[in-house]
Amino acid sequence: MEPEQAPAPEAPSVPSTVDPVKPAGVGDSEVQTMGYPSKLMAPDLAKSIVGLLICGVIALIPEMLAIIQWTSAGLALLFVFYFARTVIRFQSKIYVSEYGIRLSSLRGGTAFAWPELSKFRLRYFSTKRDGNKGWFELTLQAGDAKIVAESTLDGFDDLLEISRDWAKDNQLLVDDVTRTNLMRMDEAETLVKAAASERKHGGTN
Repeated sequence: MEPEQAPAPEAPSVPSTVDPVKPAGVGDSEVQTMGYPSKLMAPDLAKSIVGLLICGVIALIPEMLAIIQWTSAGLALLFVFYFARTVIRFQSKIYVSEYGIRLSSLRGGTAFAWPELSKFRLRYFSTKRDGNKGWFELTLQAGDAKIVAESTLDGFDDLLEISRDWAKDNQLLVDDVTRTNLMRMDEAETLVKAAASERKHGGTN
């Protein structure tokens, strides 16, 4: 008869009222606030408004063919969705510390501590066929709590570095796409540093 094993010790429970980003004793200076720059959001808002107006007017012209009216109405709805998504993203804030992360937006908010991170995913969306222009989307998840950030976020590089370290500490398995995108970002960072070093040395000669 095999000896009975002692049960594994349970992790200490954390009260739900505890802020995972700023637990007791942590000051505001230790929390980094990240948001989307207004100068990058303004063009998206303008595009959605112009598109909505054009499609809305076409859809309401009585003499227009029905198929064109319905198509314009559908496009108008897409522009409404795009406008709402842009507004929500514009006012969203992400708070990050060495203890956790919290998202605050018009749709509510969510937060979790870094040791709870269970999913780390990085995707790239290209706006050109050659893939030279686009944006990254970082998805972080802990249970039902999910936070998505785009690379236009002010502080995205810091968020990626912190979450990447915690994904490694938590021994998370990342998919091949995420691994490829991380390599792409590392290569881009290396090129930027090399270019900066070259400019620096070129200026001192």
